[in-house]
Amino acid sequence: MSVNNEPIKFAYWVPNVSGGLVISSIEQRTSWDIDYNRKLAQIAEKAGFDYALSQIRFTAGYGADNQHEPVSFSQALLAATEKLKVIAALLPGPWNPAVAAKQIATISQLSSGRVAVNVV
Repeated sequence: MSVNNEPIKFAYWVPNVSGGLVISSIEQRTSWDIDYNRKLAQIAEKAGFDYALSQIRFTAGYGADNQHEPVSFSQALLAATEKLKVIAALLPGPWNPAVAAKQIATISQLSSGRVAVNVV
């Protein structure tokens, strides 16, 4: 239990970027594809994780060659789970705020409020 008697919440970084967030010349065992990520979200949910954070980079960084757009990707993870909450990272520059708000509001309605936003 935390100081305020609330249980500690656990989250994991969604590897929606090739290579995850590891800066290494060693080949990584994670995959950035949707099938791997759906399975990972279901395992995390079953293990008691509360949140998943879909990361964003303006361009693929940290040695990554590829990345999925995190808001759309988050929606796919929410559709594959029942309780897991997903935090979608957004860069404020590339998206019109009204469009982003509508997109997140729609995903929230479709997922019974299990989506949140991390403004990067």
